[in-house]
Amino acid sequence: MKMIDTDTKMAELLDMPELREYRRYLLFMPHGDQANDPLQDSRISDLAGIGWSPEGITAGVNCFLKALNDRRVRMHFVYSDEECSSDPDKKDVNIIQISPEKPAPDKPVIVLCSGGGYQAVCNLAEAFPTARHMLETGCTVFIVTYRVAVPQAALAALDDLAAAVSWLCGHANETGVDATRYAIGGYSAGANLISNWGCTGIGWKHYGVPKPVCMFPVYTFIDLKAESHRNEQGGILPFMFGDEWRSVLDIYNVEEHIDSDYPPCYIVCGKDDATVPCRHSEIMKERLDAAGVPAILDEGEHAAHGFGDGTGTDAEGWPKRALAFLESI
Repeated sequence: MKMIDTDTKMAELLDMPELREYRRYLLFMPHGDQANDPLQDSRISDLAGIGWSPEGITAGVNCFLKALNDRRVRMHFVYSDEECSSDPDKKDVNIIQISPEKPAPDKPVIVLCSGGGYQAVCNLAEAFPTARHMLETGCTVFIVTYRVAVPQAALAALDDLAAAVSWLCGHANETGVDATRYAIGGYSAGANLISNWGCTGIGWKHYGVPKPVCMFPVYTFIDLKAESHRNEQGGILPFMFGDEWRSVLDIYNVEEHIDSDYPPCYIVCGKDDATVPCRHSEIMKERLDAAGVPAILDEGEHAAHGFGDGTGTDAEGWPKRALAFLESI
């Protein structure tokens, strides 16, 4: 079985025949062409320049390749043919299931939602590296690819996460695990997504699905009103909510909706993050403390945006610490 290292070129990685079925969802860009992506010419080691962890990516991909070789990987598409016919963008919404070598049935399953500014889903840099740590403890991991680069992308992503969780809870015979006990992690836009998911008015309770037993928001952003002042266009908010973004700020401004029903959180960020200030994570911890919800803030001194599982940064080891927190609550 061929493995990769940090000298492997991205083009070589994406062309590996073992990954053919999953290639589109390693770096999901629905309206782009991976073959023309400038990252194609990079070696994995070069990705440190954009804040990603080359060592984390390499270990994550090799873990996935081994799972593929062992037939421990399955892909489930969430929406029906009829639903995809009415909205073709739904056809890519899927869950990649990775089962551990030694399952621990008493542990919750882990759902992971990578980020990408609601314009892409960067599973290669975030969910895949983190998944290996969860698998080592016997947890089954489900990696969700949700709709991005669509109008009102944040709302579409919430619908997709709800559809994914609902699908998992109703298909235990197909997945082989009970997904009604699940922890959920997300990164950047994916962290904003799961932070919304924790709010009863717009998340799990609104959609009528089980509450997460724990959440892992990684370099999240929850203060949309601060984001609205980033520039005169409103920063990322028009991509998230459309032209009428100002009218929904009160509804989706997570920091205003954290209450005693919010799930416990292990919050992770890095002080070198030039994209999403750690202040968002600090506010989340403050609001959870005020609501009496168990929470830990794991704030690395030197970790840039996009560090994934943190390998090679001051955030290294956060998945193991997050799992210990999960065990403690």
